[in-house]
Amino acid sequence: MVKVMLKIYFTMMVLLSFLRLMFYRGIDIGSMDIPRDVIFKSFRIGLIFDNSITCYLLVGTMVFYGIYRSVGKIILSGLFRWLVYIYLFLTSGIIFLIGAMDIPYFKEFNFHMSASILDYWDHMEEITSTAFHMDGIPGYMVLGIGLWAIFMVISVRTIRSRGEEEFSGRDLILEPVKYLILITLCVFGARGGFSQGTLNWGRGIFSQYNYANQMSMNPTFTLGKSLDLYRKEHERGKAHFHYSLSSEEIKNNIREYIGDSTDKFISNKNYVLRDVDTGKPVKKMNVVMVLMESFMGANVGALHVPGQPDLTPNYDKLTKEGVFFRNAYSSGNRSNRGIVSTLTGFPSSYGKSIIKKTNGIKPFISLPSILKERGYSTAFIYGGDIEFDNMKGFLKLNGVDTIIGKDDFPESERTITWGVNDENMFKRAEKYADEAKEPFFMEMFTISNHAPFDIDPKYNYYSEKDGKYYERWNAFRYADHALGEFINSVKDKPWAKNTMFIFVADHGQNLGGNAEIDYRKFMNPILIYTPGGQLKAESVDRLGSQMDLLPTVMGILGGKYTSAAWGKDLLNSDNKNQFAYVVDGDLFGIIDKDNIYIDGTNFKGRIRNKYTNEIIDNKELMKEYHKKARTYLELNISQENSGNFGREL
Repeated sequence: MVKVMLKIYFTMMVLLSFLRLMFYRGIDIGSMDIPRDVIFKSFRIGLIFDNSITCYLLVGTMVFYGIYRSVGKIILSGLFRWLVYIYLFLTSGIIFLIGAMDIPYFKEFNFHMSASILDYWDHMEEITSTAFHMDGIPGYMVLGIGLWAIFMVISVRTIRSRGEEEFSGRDLILEPVKYLILITLCVFGARGGFSQGTLNWGRGIFSQYNYANQMSMNPTFTLGKSLDLYRKEHERGKAHFHYSLSSEEIKNNIREYIGDSTDKFISNKNYVLRDVDTGKPVKKMNVVMVLMESFMGANVGALHVPGQPDLTPNYDKLTKEGVFFRNAYSSGNRSNRGIVSTLTGFPSSYGKSIIKKTNGIKPFISLPSILKERGYSTAFIYGGDIEFDNMKGFLKLNGVDTIIGKDDFPESERTITWGVNDENMFKRAEKYADEAKEPFFMEMFTISNHAPFDIDPKYNYYSEKDGKYYERWNAFRYADHALGEFINSVKDKPWAKNTMFIFVADHGQNLGGNAEIDYRKFMNPILIYTPGGQLKAESVDRLGSQMDLLPTVMGILGGKYTSAAWGKDLLNSDNKNQFAYVVDGDLFGIIDKDNIYIDGTNFKGRIRNKYTNEIIDNKELMKEYHKKARTYLELNISQENSGNFGREL
C-alpha cells in the first residue's frame, strides 16, 4: 500500500506544482519586477498548501483502498476497486478543474475563487455567459481536464499493478502498522504540519508582493476555507466574530468620522442616526441617478490615469459642466453593494451583501424614502432581471414605488445577454420622465458595460490589435455613447431644467497590481450635473465614497431630514476627515489621499503607498488606520446583527 499511496501522492504534487507554474505564466507574474528569491519562496510555500490538499485526498483514498485490499480480497474485488477509482475520479477532478479555472478568475477579480460564487446559483445563465467571457477560459478548461486525465491514468495503472499482489504473512502484521503511520502523516499534512494551529491562508502572506503571496496558495484550499466560513456564518450569523472595540469606542469614533455642525445624533442604538439641518431652504428639484455598470474612474478621461485609455468623451464633457468629485471611491466590488451604498449611505458588508441577507428585511433610511416624505414619486429602471441579487425586494422595501425591468420591455429590445442595451433603457427612462409628475426621483441602472460585452458591432471602436481588453473597451465606450445620447436628448426639456442628474459607477474592474487591494478598482468619481444651472461647475478634490452621496444630495436640496447614512456632505467645508472605507472579498481597508490600509480577519494589517505599492512602516499611522477600519467593520457587523441600521427599533 505504501508504494501505491506514494506514487499517487507524488503524481498529485507534481501536477499541482505545474498548475502553479501555469498561474505564474497566466497572470504574467514574471513581468512584475518581483525578486527571484521571492518567486522561489512562493513555490516553496505553495508545496505546503498542495501537500495539505493532497493529504486530504489520500486519507479518503486509503479508506477505500484499505477496504478493497481487505474485504475485496474475499468478496466483490472488482466492485471495491471501482470505488477507489470513482473516489479518485471525483476528488481529483474537483481539484484540477478548480485549480485551472481559478487562473482566469484571478485575472478578472484579483483574488481566488471564494464562497461568493454561491450567491449567484439562481442566475446561472447570466453568470455562465459572463464566466465564459473571461480571458482564456477554453484553454484553461482543457488544461484542467488534461491534468485530471494524466492523474487518473497513472493512479489507475498503479492501483491495478499493485492491487492484485498477494499478502504475505509478514504483510498481515505490517500492513495495519503502515496504514496507521500513513493516516497519521496525512492528518498532520492536511493540517499543515505538527504545530497546534491548523493551516490557514495567512501562511501564504510572506512578502510585500501580493501576487507572490497569492501564487503560493492552493485555490482548492482557499475555496474550501471560504466555504467553511460561509457555512459557519450561515449557521451562527456573526456571533463568532471577535470585537476589538467597545460599543462606546465605536460610537465615539464613527460620530467623529461622519459628524459635522449640521448633525444632531439622536440614538444610542443606531450610532449614526441623526437629525440634519442643512440651514438652507428646500429645493424641489427632480433627482435622476444614473448608476453606471463598471464605469470605473481608471477609464474616465477626465482623471488622466496613466496607462489607461480614455473611453469617456461624453462623460468628460459633462465634468466641465457639473460638480465633479474626482476623488470618490466605491465601497465594494459588486453591483449589489453599490446599489446599497449609493441609495442608503450604508457600507459594503463584510461577507455576503446585506441586500441578499434576511437581516436586510428591514428598511433603511434611503434617499428615495426621504424624498417620498417630501412628496416625490420614485422609480427604478433597469434593462436586466429586476429580481437579480434581490434588487426588487430591496428597492420596494426602501421607498421605490415604480420598478421597471427587462420583462417590461418588448422582446425585440432584449438584444444582449443581460437584457436591454443602454440606449433602449435610456429611451424608456426618458419616456417615464416626460410623463412623470414632478418632483420625482428616478434611478437608472445601465448594463451594456458588463461581460460578455455583446454590444452591436457597429459601435466597435477598438479591435484585437489594440490589446486583449478591446471588447471591454468597446462596451465602456458604448456606455459613454449611450449616456451622451440620453443627455443630449433631454437636457433642454422643461423637467430636465429642474433636475439634478447624478452619475456614479456601481463598482470597478480588476486592473492587476502588486497590492492586496488595488485602489484603482475602487476609483469611482461622482458627477452631479444640473442643466438648469442650479450648481456652478467645479472640480472637487475632497476625498469621499458612495456613502457620501446621500448626504451630499440632501445638502444640495436643503431643509431638514433624518439620516442614518455613514457618509458626509462632500460640499460642506466642515468635513475634515477625508478617507474611504472599502471591502474587497475577504479584505477591507481605508483609502486616503496617499495611502491604502489593508486588513482582514485572516490577514495582518499593512499600509501601502497607493501609487508605488511600497509598504509603509509607521506604528502611529498603523494604529490610526486600524482604528478607522475596525470601527467601520465592527459597526457594520453589529448593525446587521441587531437590525439597527434604520430608524431606532
